[in-house]
Amino acid sequence: MNRTSFLTNFLLIGLPLTYLSIYFSLNYSGFCFAKMRYLSDYEKLKSAFDSLNNAEQLRTPIAGKMQNIEFRDIEFIKYKSFDEYIKENPDCCTINPPGGVDAAIPDSFLNPRILGLDSGEGIRIKFKVRYLDENELPRSQEITAGIVLQNCGKKVVFD
Repeated sequence: MNRTSFLTNFLLIGLPLTYLSIYFSLNYSGFCFAKMRYLSDYEKLKSAFDSLNNAEQLRTPIAGKMQNIEFRDIEFIKYKSFDEYIKENPDCCTINPPGGVDAAIPDSFLNPRILGLDSGEGIRIKFKVRYLDENELPRSQEITAGIVLQNCGKKVVFD
C-alpha cells in the first residue's frame, strides 16, 4: 500500500469515524451541544420542576388509587418560580447517576444516551401539588415523580 492510498483511506474512513466517536462519547456523557456545555445540577432540577409545574396533567393518588388529574378538573395553583419552590421544599430533589438504583432506563451502551436523547440520570422530585378544593379552599398533596431528561434538559417522554 502506498502512502497516497493510506492518506486517502484515513481521510475517507478514519477521520469521520474519529469525529463520530467523539460526538457519541460526548452525548453519552451528557454534553448539551445546543449550549455547548454540560448542564448544572440546578438547571437539571429546574427543568424537572418546570415539567411538573407546567404539566397539563398530573398523576396523583386520590383515595388510594393513582389517577390522572387534568387542569380542567381541578384548579391548580402553580409555583411562581423554581426558587420559590426550593425555599418551601429544600430537600425535594435528588439526581441519581446513570445506571443507579433509581435510574429509569437500565444503563446500556445501546440506549438513547449515545444520541443525547437520554442523559441517563434519573431525577427524583417530591412535588407538592397545590390546588383549590370544591369549597375553593387551598389544599396540597405531595407526589413523588421520577423524571428523565435529555442532555439539554428536555423531559424524556416514554410511549
